[in-house]
Amino acid sequence: MGEAQERLTIEESHGDSRWVATVPGFLRGMARGLDARGGRQRDLRMVRAVATLYPTLCQVERATHKGDGEEGGLLLDGTPFETAVNDDRAIERGLSVFDTAWASGAIALRAGNGKLIPPSRGKVIVPACGYSVDHVRHYFVDRAARLILRRSPKVYDRIVKDITDASKLPRLRYIASMQTLVINELIRGFEGNASKALFQTDEAMLDGLSRFRPAVMVALRESMDQEFPRLMGLDPEILKALADAFTVPEQARDIGPEVLQLSSPEAVHAVGAWDLHDITHRVNEERERRGLPPVKNPVYSTDIRTLRSVLGSEFGHLLERPAALLTVFGEAVRKLRDLDVAPRQACVEQMTLFCQRYIDYLTEEAVVSLFLLSPRDRANLPENRRPSIAEVFFIFEGLWNKKGFGRKFFENAVGSPEGAKALRLMMFDFNALKDRGSVKAAEDLAQITNNSDLLDTHIAKFTNSK
Repeated sequence: MGEAQERLTIEESHGDSRWVATVPGFLRGMARGLDARGGRQRDLRMVRAVATLYPTLCQVERATHKGDGEEGGLLLDGTPFETAVNDDRAIERGLSVFDTAWASGAIALRAGNGKLIPPSRGKVIVPACGYSVDHVRHYFVDRAARLILRRSPKVYDRIVKDITDASKLPRLRYIASMQTLVINELIRGFEGNASKALFQTDEAMLDGLSRFRPAVMVALRESMDQEFPRLMGLDPEILKALADAFTVPEQARDIGPEVLQLSSPEAVHAVGAWDLHDITHRVNEERERRGLPPVKNPVYSTDIRTLRSVLGSEFGHLLERPAALLTVFGEAVRKLRDLDVAPRQACVEQMTLFCQRYIDYLTEEAVVSLFLLSPRDRANLPENRRPSIAEVFFIFEGLWNKKGFGRKFFENAVGSPEGAKALRLMMFDFNALKDRGSVKAAEDLAQITNNSDLLDTHIAKFTNSK
Protein backbone atom coordinates (compact mmCIF):
# COMPACT_ATOMS: atom_id res chain seq x y z
CA MET A 1 0.00 0.00 0.00
CA GLY A 2 1.44 3.36 -1.01
CA GLU A 3 2.04 6.08 1.57
CA ALA A 4 0.22 9.42 1.44
CA GLN A 5 2.19 12.20 -0.26
CA GLU A 6 1.67 14.76 2.51
CA ARG A 7 2.55 12.39 5.29
CA LEU A 8 5.77 12.69 7.31
CA THR A 9 7.15 9.26 8.08
CA ILE A 10 9.59 9.03 10.96
CA GLU A 11 12.37 6.71 9.86
CA GLU A 12 15.18 5.24 11.89
CA SER A 13 17.56 7.92 10.60
CA HIS A 14 15.47 10.77 12.03
CA GLY A 15 16.96 10.19 15.47
CA ASP A 16 20.60 10.11 14.28
CA SER A 17 23.27 12.48 15.52
CA ARG A 18 25.05 14.43 12.82
CA TRP A 19 28.13 12.28 13.06
CA VAL A 20 26.13 9.12 12.27
CA ALA A 21 25.22 10.52 8.86
CA THR A 22 28.95 10.81 8.03
CA VAL A 23 29.56 7.12 8.63
CA PRO A 24 29.57 4.95 5.49
CA GLY A 25 26.31 3.11 4.91
CA PHE A 26 27.61 -0.41 5.72
CA LEU A 27 28.86 0.86 9.14
CA ARG A 28 25.91 3.11 9.89
CA GLY A 29 23.98 0.42 11.74
CA MET A 30 26.87 -0.05 14.16
CA ALA A 31 27.22 3.74 14.53
CA ARG A 32 23.52 4.01 15.22
CA GLY A 33 23.86 1.38 17.93
CA LEU A 34 26.57 3.47 19.59
CA ASP A 35 24.39 6.56 19.15
CA ALA A 36 21.57 4.87 21.08
CA ARG A 37 23.70 3.36 23.86
CA GLY A 38 22.39 4.25 27.30
CA GLY A 39 19.27 6.14 28.40
CA ARG A 40 20.76 9.59 27.91
CA GLN A 41 21.71 8.85 24.30
CA ARG A 42 18.29 7.38 23.55
CA ASP A 43 16.69 10.47 25.07
CA LEU A 44 18.71 12.64 22.70
CA ARG A 45 17.61 10.51 19.73
CA MET A 46 14.03 10.87 20.92
CA VAL A 47 14.30 14.67 21.12
CA ARG A 48 15.81 14.81 17.60
CA ALA A 49 13.01 12.63 16.21
CA VAL A 50 10.35 14.78 17.90
CA ALA A 51 12.05 17.93 16.57
CA THR A 52 11.75 16.45 13.08
CA LEU A 53 8.00 16.00 13.35
CA TYR A 54 7.45 19.32 15.18
CA PRO A 55 6.81 21.37 11.98
CA THR A 56 4.10 18.88 11.02
CA LEU A 57 2.55 19.22 14.50
CA CYS A 58 2.47 22.98 13.96
CA GLN A 59 0.65 22.50 10.65
CA VAL A 60 -1.90 20.15 12.21
CA GLU A 61 -2.43 22.53 15.12
CA ARG A 62 -3.00 25.37 12.68
CA ALA A 63 -5.64 23.32 10.90
CA THR A 64 -7.40 22.10 14.04
CA HIS A 65 -7.08 24.94 16.59
CA LYS A 66 -6.91 28.18 14.63
CA GLY A 67 -9.79 30.43 15.68
CA ASP A 68 -10.19 28.80 19.10
CA GLY A 69 -9.75 32.18 20.79
CA GLU A 70 -6.97 33.55 22.94
CA GLU A 71 -7.03 30.80 25.56
CA GLY A 72 -7.36 27.85 23.22
CA GLY A 73 -5.43 29.36 20.27
CA LEU A 74 -2.13 28.34 18.75
CA LEU A 75 0.55 27.26 21.20
CA LEU A 76 2.95 25.46 18.84
CA ASP A 77 2.73 27.27 15.52
CA GLY A 78 5.14 30.18 15.57
CA THR A 79 6.88 28.90 18.72
CA PRO A 80 10.44 27.48 18.39
CA PHE A 81 10.76 23.83 19.32
CA GLU A 82 13.26 24.62 22.09
CA THR A 83 10.73 27.00 23.65
CA ALA A 84 7.78 24.64 23.28
CA VAL A 85 9.46 21.76 25.11
CA ASN A 86 9.98 24.08 28.09
CA ASP A 87 6.34 25.20 28.26
CA ASP A 88 3.92 22.81 29.99
CA ARG A 89 0.89 24.04 28.02
CA ALA A 90 2.72 23.71 24.71
CA ILE A 91 3.77 20.17 25.66
CA GLU A 92 0.19 19.31 26.53
CA ARG A 93 -1.01 20.71 23.21
CA GLY A 94 1.77 18.88 21.36
CA LEU A 95 0.72 15.52 22.82
CA SER A 96 -2.87 16.14 21.82
CA VAL A 97 -1.96 17.28 18.31
CA PHE A 98 0.39 14.30 17.89
CA ASP A 99 -2.47 11.89 18.61
CA THR A 100 -4.61 13.70 16.04
CA ALA A 101 -1.82 13.72 13.47
CA TRP A 102 -0.98 10.03 13.97
CA ALA A 103 -4.62 8.96 13.82
CA SER A 104 -5.29 11.05 10.68
CA GLY A 105 -2.20 9.84 8.85
CA ALA A 106 -0.39 13.18 8.81
CA ILE A 107 2.42 11.43 10.70
CA ALA A 108 3.60 7.85 10.39
CA LEU A 109 6.16 5.90 12.40
CA ARG A 110 8.34 3.19 10.89
CA ALA A 111 8.86 0.04 12.98
CA GLY A 112 12.02 -2.08 12.99
CA ASN A 113 10.46 -4.54 10.54
CA GLY A 114 9.93 -1.78 8.00
CA LYS A 115 6.18 -1.60 8.46
CA LEU A 116 4.24 1.40 9.71
CA ILE A 117 3.11 1.31 13.33
CA PRO A 118 -0.67 1.73 13.65
CA PRO A 119 -1.93 4.22 16.29
CA SER A 120 -3.36 1.32 18.29
CA ARG A 121 0.14 -0.11 18.88
CA GLY A 122 1.63 2.43 21.26
CA LYS A 123 3.95 -0.10 22.90
CA VAL A 124 5.87 -0.96 19.71
CA ILE A 125 9.48 0.31 19.72
CA VAL A 126 10.21 3.14 17.30
CA PRO A 127 13.81 2.65 15.97
CA ALA A 128 14.27 6.39 15.50
CA CYS A 129 14.65 6.70 19.26
CA GLY A 130 14.63 3.20 20.72
CA TYR A 131 11.49 3.90 22.73
CA SER A 132 7.81 3.14 22.29
CA VAL A 133 5.30 5.92 21.65
CA ASP A 134 3.81 5.26 25.11
CA HIS A 135 7.24 5.81 26.67
CA VAL A 136 7.79 9.04 24.74
CA ARG A 137 4.33 10.26 25.67
CA HIS A 138 5.06 9.56 29.36
CA TYR A 139 8.42 11.32 29.07
CA PHE A 140 6.77 14.53 27.91
CA VAL A 141 3.91 14.26 30.41
CA ASP A 142 6.53 13.95 33.14
CA ARG A 143 8.45 16.90 31.70
CA ALA A 144 5.29 19.03 31.73
CA ALA A 145 4.56 17.93 35.30
CA ARG A 146 8.05 18.95 36.43
CA LEU A 147 7.62 22.34 34.78
CA ILE A 148 4.25 22.87 36.47
CA LEU A 149 5.60 21.86 39.89
CA ARG A 150 9.06 23.36 39.49
CA ARG A 151 8.53 25.48 42.62
CA SER A 152 7.27 22.48 44.60
CA PRO A 153 9.71 19.63 43.93
CA LYS A 154 8.72 17.80 47.12
CA VAL A 155 5.10 17.81 46.02
CA TYR A 156 6.18 16.37 42.67
CA ASP A 157 8.05 13.57 44.45
CA ARG A 158 4.91 12.66 46.42
CA ILE A 159 2.57 12.46 43.45
CA VAL A 160 4.80 11.50 40.51
CA LYS A 161 3.44 7.96 40.43
CA ASP A 162 -0.07 9.31 39.93
CA ILE A 163 0.85 11.45 36.91
CA THR A 164 0.11 8.78 34.35
CA ASP A 165 -1.14 10.73 31.33
CA ALA A 166 -1.72 14.21 29.95
CA SER A 167 -5.26 14.35 31.34
CA LYS A 168 -3.71 14.93 34.78
CA LEU A 169 -1.92 18.14 33.74
CA PRO A 170 -4.85 20.55 34.24
CA ARG A 171 -5.33 19.16 37.75
CA LEU A 172 -1.60 19.64 38.41
CA ARG A 173 -2.01 23.33 37.67
CA TYR A 174 -4.61 23.55 40.43
CA ILE A 175 -2.21 21.74 42.74
CA ALA A 176 0.64 24.07 41.79
CA SER A 177 -1.50 27.07 42.77
CA MET A 178 -1.84 25.71 46.31
CA GLN A 179 0.65 26.38 49.04
CA THR A 180 2.89 23.41 49.78
CA LEU A 181 1.83 23.19 53.42
CA VAL A 182 -1.84 23.03 52.42
CA ILE A 183 -1.05 20.20 49.99
CA ASN A 184 0.87 18.30 52.66
CA GLU A 185 -1.97 18.68 55.14
CA LEU A 186 -4.48 17.38 52.63
CA ILE A 187 -2.37 14.33 51.95
CA ARG A 188 -1.86 13.73 55.68
CA GLY A 189 -5.59 14.03 56.18
CA PHE A 190 -6.03 11.16 53.74
CA GLU A 191 -3.50 9.00 55.56
CA GLY A 192 -0.82 9.67 52.97
CA ASN A 193 -2.98 8.81 49.96
CA ALA A 194 -1.92 11.58 47.61
CA SER A 195 -3.94 10.20 44.71
CA LYS A 196 -7.17 10.30 46.70
CA ALA A 197 -6.45 13.71 48.21
CA LEU A 198 -5.36 15.50 45.05
CA PHE A 199 -6.64 13.57 42.04
CA GLN A 200 -9.91 12.00 43.15
CA THR A 201 -11.45 15.10 44.70
CA ASP A 202 -13.82 17.28 42.72
CA GLU A 203 -12.04 20.06 40.83
CA ALA A 204 -14.27 22.75 42.31
CA MET A 205 -13.50 21.43 45.80
CA LEU A 206 -9.78 21.51 45.14
CA ASP A 207 -10.18 25.10 43.97
CA GLY A 208 -11.88 25.94 47.27
CA LEU A 209 -9.24 24.13 49.30
CA SER A 210 -6.42 25.92 47.48
CA ARG A 211 -7.61 29.18 49.05
CA PHE A 212 -7.02 28.10 52.66
CA ARG A 213 -4.35 29.70 54.77
CA PRO A 214 -1.82 26.98 55.63
CA ALA A 215 -2.06 27.47 59.41
CA VAL A 216 -5.86 27.21 59.26
CA MET A 217 -5.65 24.01 57.23
CA VAL A 218 -3.22 22.51 59.75
CA ALA A 219 -5.58 23.40 62.60
CA LEU A 220 -8.57 21.91 60.77
CA ARG A 221 -6.78 18.65 60.09
CA GLU A 222 -5.61 18.38 63.70
CA SER A 223 -8.93 19.30 65.29
CA MET A 224 -11.11 17.24 62.93
CA ASP A 225 -8.89 14.16 63.19
CA GLN A 226 -10.65 11.21 61.54
CA GLU A 227 -13.43 13.47 60.29
CA PHE A 228 -11.03 15.56 58.22
CA PRO A 229 -11.62 13.69 54.91
CA ARG A 230 -15.30 14.60 55.18
CA LEU A 231 -14.27 18.18 54.49
CA MET A 232 -14.01 17.07 50.85
CA GLY A 233 -17.72 16.31 50.82
CA LEU A 234 -18.74 19.89 51.55
CA ASP A 235 -20.21 22.14 48.91
CA PRO A 236 -17.33 23.95 47.14
CA GLU A 237 -18.96 27.28 47.95
CA ILE A 238 -18.83 26.39 51.65
CA LEU A 239 -15.14 25.54 51.29
CA LYS A 240 -14.49 28.91 49.66
CA ALA A 241 -16.40 30.61 52.47
CA LEU A 242 -14.33 28.76 55.09
CA ALA A 243 -11.11 29.80 53.38
CA ASP A 244 -12.30 33.40 53.35
CA ALA A 245 -13.92 33.62 56.80
CA PHE A 246 -11.51 31.57 58.93
CA THR A 247 -8.45 33.77 59.09
CA VAL A 248 -6.63 32.42 62.16
CA PRO A 249 -5.93 28.81 63.22
CA GLU A 250 -7.70 29.26 66.55
CA GLN A 251 -11.05 29.51 64.73
CA ALA A 252 -10.47 26.17 63.03
CA ARG A 253 -9.12 24.57 66.18
CA ASP A 254 -12.04 25.75 68.33
CA ILE A 255 -14.81 24.70 65.95
CA GLY A 256 -13.34 21.26 65.25
CA PRO A 257 -15.50 18.59 63.54
CA GLU A 258 -18.61 20.71 64.07
CA VAL A 259 -17.49 22.77 61.07
CA LEU A 260 -19.23 20.07 59.03
CA GLN A 261 -22.58 21.17 60.46
CA LEU A 262 -22.44 24.61 58.87
CA SER A 263 -25.01 24.35 56.11
CA SER A 264 -24.34 27.35 53.87
CA PRO A 265 -21.66 29.89 52.92
CA GLU A 266 -23.70 32.50 54.78
CA ALA A 267 -23.58 30.39 57.94
CA VAL A 268 -19.81 30.07 57.60
CA HIS A 269 -19.40 33.82 57.25
CA ALA A 270 -21.68 34.39 60.26
CA VAL A 271 -19.49 32.18 62.46
CA GLY A 272 -16.32 33.64 60.97
CA ALA A 273 -17.55 37.08 62.05
CA TRP A 274 -17.75 36.07 65.72
CA ASP A 275 -15.22 38.05 67.73
CA LEU A 276 -11.51 37.33 67.96
CA HIS A 277 -9.44 38.65 70.86
CA ASP A 278 -5.70 39.12 70.53
CA ILE A 279 -4.19 37.70 73.72
CA THR A 280 -0.59 37.60 72.52
CA HIS A 281 0.57 40.10 75.15
CA ARG A 282 -1.03 38.09 77.95
CA VAL A 283 0.43 34.84 76.65
CA ASN A 284 3.91 36.33 76.38
CA GLU A 285 3.72 37.73 79.91
CA GLU A 286 2.94 34.25 81.18
CA ARG A 287 5.73 32.75 79.09
CA GLU A 288 8.17 35.33 80.43
CA ARG A 289 7.26 34.37 84.00
CA ARG A 290 8.01 30.76 83.12
CA GLY A 291 11.34 31.62 81.47
CA LEU A 292 10.12 30.84 77.94
CA PRO A 293 10.71 32.88 74.78
CA PRO A 294 7.80 34.87 73.34
CA VAL A 295 5.56 33.26 70.75
CA LYS A 296 6.41 34.01 67.11
CA ASN A 297 2.83 34.43 65.87
CA PRO A 298 -0.19 36.23 67.34
CA VAL A 299 -2.42 34.21 69.66
CA TYR A 300 -6.19 34.66 69.77
CA SER A 301 -9.08 33.58 71.91
CA THR A 302 -12.31 33.17 69.97
CA ASP A 303 -15.98 33.55 70.69
CA ILE A 304 -16.36 30.20 68.95
CA ARG A 305 -14.64 28.67 71.96
CA THR A 306 -16.65 30.80 74.38
CA LEU A 307 -19.96 29.81 72.83
CA ARG A 308 -18.94 26.16 72.72
CA SER A 309 -18.27 26.27 76.47
CA VAL A 310 -21.55 28.15 77.07
CA LEU A 311 -23.78 25.80 75.07
CA GLY A 312 -22.02 22.49 75.58
CA SER A 313 -23.73 19.78 73.54
CA GLU A 314 -26.10 22.36 72.04
CA PHE A 315 -23.23 24.05 70.21
CA GLY A 316 -23.33 21.67 67.25
CA HIS A 317 -27.11 21.92 67.22
CA LEU A 318 -26.85 25.70 66.87
CA LEU A 319 -24.38 25.50 63.98
CA GLU A 320 -26.97 23.66 61.89
CA ARG A 321 -29.35 26.60 62.08
CA PRO A 322 -29.80 29.57 59.71
CA ALA A 323 -27.06 32.17 59.31
CA ALA A 324 -29.20 34.90 60.82
CA LEU A 325 -29.50 32.98 64.10
CA LEU A 326 -25.73 32.44 64.18
CA THR A 327 -25.32 36.20 63.83
CA VAL A 328 -27.70 36.74 66.75
CA PHE A 329 -25.75 34.34 68.97
CA GLY A 330 -22.46 35.94 67.95
CA GLU A 331 -23.77 39.32 69.11
CA ALA A 332 -25.15 37.78 72.31
CA VAL A 333 -21.89 36.14 73.33
CA ARG A 334 -20.09 39.43 72.77
CA LYS A 335 -22.31 41.04 75.40
CA LEU A 336 -21.64 38.28 77.93
CA ARG A 337 -18.16 39.64 78.59
CA ASP A 338 -19.53 42.79 80.20
CA LEU A 339 -21.91 41.02 82.58
CA ASP A 340 -21.37 40.22 86.24
CA VAL A 341 -21.38 36.58 87.30
CA ALA A 342 -25.08 36.21 88.17
CA PRO A 343 -26.51 37.97 85.08
CA ARG A 344 -24.00 36.15 82.92
CA GLN A 345 -25.07 32.79 84.30
CA ALA A 346 -28.71 33.67 83.71
CA CYS A 347 -28.00 34.60 80.08
CA VAL A 348 -26.06 31.40 79.54
CA GLU A 349 -29.00 29.37 80.85
CA GLN A 350 -31.46 31.25 78.63
CA MET A 351 -29.30 30.77 75.54
CA THR A 352 -28.99 27.05 76.27
CA LEU A 353 -32.71 26.56 76.87
CA PHE A 354 -33.49 28.56 73.73
CA CYS A 355 -31.38 26.10 71.73
CA GLN A 356 -32.90 23.07 73.43
CA ARG A 357 -36.53 24.12 73.08
CA TYR A 358 -37.05 26.42 70.13
CA ILE A 359 -34.37 26.68 67.45
CA ASP A 360 -35.63 23.66 65.51
CA TYR A 361 -38.80 25.61 64.72
CA LEU A 362 -36.95 28.62 63.33
CA THR A 363 -36.44 29.29 59.65
CA GLU A 364 -34.18 32.05 58.37
CA GLU A 365 -37.26 34.17 57.74
CA ALA A 366 -38.56 33.60 61.28
CA VAL A 367 -35.22 34.60 62.81
CA VAL A 368 -35.03 37.78 60.74
CA SER A 369 -38.57 38.67 61.86
CA LEU A 370 -38.11 37.87 65.56
CA PHE A 371 -34.87 39.82 65.93
CA LEU A 372 -35.81 42.56 63.45
CA LEU A 373 -32.80 41.89 61.24
CA SER A 374 -34.10 42.85 57.80
CA PRO A 375 -32.11 45.62 56.08
CA ARG A 376 -35.07 47.96 56.54
CA ASP A 377 -35.40 47.20 60.25
CA ARG A 378 -31.65 47.45 60.83
CA ALA A 379 -31.64 50.85 59.13
CA ASN A 380 -34.55 52.17 61.18
CA LEU A 381 -33.83 50.62 64.59
CA PRO A 382 -30.76 51.18 66.78
CA GLU A 383 -29.16 48.00 68.07
CA ASN A 384 -30.62 48.43 71.56
CA ARG A 385 -34.09 48.35 70.04
CA ARG A 386 -33.59 44.91 68.52
CA PRO A 387 -34.88 42.07 70.71
CA SER A 388 -32.40 39.93 72.63
CA ILE A 389 -32.30 36.15 72.87
CA ALA A 390 -33.58 36.40 76.43
CA GLU A 391 -36.59 38.51 75.38
CA VAL A 392 -37.53 36.20 72.51
CA PHE A 393 -37.00 33.19 74.78
CA PHE A 394 -39.43 34.43 77.43
CA ILE A 395 -42.01 35.45 74.82
CA PHE A 396 -41.78 31.91 73.45
CA GLU A 397 -42.08 30.47 76.96
CA GLY A 398 -45.32 32.40 77.40
CA LEU A 399 -46.68 31.29 74.02
CA TRP A 400 -45.73 27.66 74.62
CA ASN A 401 -47.82 27.55 77.79
CA LYS A 402 -50.66 29.73 76.49
CA LYS A 403 -54.03 28.22 75.69
CA GLY A 404 -54.69 28.17 71.96
CA PHE A 405 -51.01 28.43 71.05
CA GLY A 406 -48.57 25.85 72.50
CA ARG A 407 -46.72 23.28 70.41
CA LYS A 408 -49.07 23.48 67.41
CA PHE A 409 -48.41 27.19 67.05
CA PHE A 410 -44.69 26.52 66.83
CA GLU A 411 -45.08 23.54 64.51
CA ASN A 412 -47.54 25.15 62.09
CA ALA A 413 -47.11 28.91 62.29
CA VAL A 414 -43.61 29.93 63.37
CA GLY A 415 -41.86 28.35 60.38
CA SER A 416 -44.35 29.52 57.75
CA PRO A 417 -43.94 32.69 55.65
CA GLU A 418 -47.20 34.12 56.97
CA GLY A 419 -46.21 33.25 60.51
CA ALA A 420 -42.87 35.02 60.08
CA LYS A 421 -44.63 38.19 58.95
CA ALA A 422 -46.90 38.03 61.99
CA LEU A 423 -43.92 37.50 64.31
CA ARG A 424 -42.25 40.65 62.98
CA LEU A 425 -45.34 42.72 63.74
CA MET A 426 -45.58 41.08 67.17
CA MET A 427 -42.03 42.19 67.93
CA PHE A 428 -42.94 45.79 67.06
CA ASP A 429 -45.80 45.47 69.55
CA PHE A 430 -43.23 44.24 72.06
CA ASN A 431 -41.03 47.31 71.40
CA ALA A 432 -44.06 49.51 72.00
CA LEU A 433 -44.57 47.80 75.36
CA LYS A 434 -40.97 48.52 76.29
CA ASP A 435 -41.36 52.14 75.24
CA ARG A 436 -44.34 52.50 77.59
CA GLY A 437 -42.36 50.94 80.44
CA SER A 438 -44.64 47.89 80.60
CA VAL A 439 -41.67 45.50 80.46
CA LYS A 440 -39.25 45.89 83.35
CA ALA A 441 -37.17 42.75 82.69
CA ALA A 442 -37.04 40.01 80.08
CA GLU A 443 -38.25 37.49 82.66
CA ASP A 444 -41.57 39.39 82.88
CA LEU A 445 -42.38 38.56 79.28
CA ALA A 446 -43.38 34.95 79.94
CA GLN A 447 -46.14 36.08 82.28
CA ILE A 448 -47.15 39.08 80.11
CA THR A 449 -47.44 36.87 77.02
CA ASN A 450 -49.22 34.03 78.80
CA ASN A 451 -51.69 36.10 80.85
CA SER A 452 -52.61 38.92 78.43
CA ASP A 453 -53.37 39.60 74.80
CA LEU A 454 -50.91 42.50 74.53
CA LEU A 455 -48.81 40.62 71.95
CA ASP A 456 -51.63 38.64 70.35
CA THR A 457 -52.92 41.15 67.78
CA HIS A 458 -51.03 39.80 64.80
CA ILE A 459 -50.63 36.14 65.81
CA ALA A 460 -54.15 35.48 67.10
CA LYS A 461 -55.22 34.14 63.70
CA PHE A 462 -52.88 31.19 64.26
CA THR A 463 -54.52 30.05 67.51
CA ASN A 464 -55.46 26.38 67.49
CA SER A 465 -53.94 26.10 63.99
CA LYS A 466 -54.01 22.55 62.69
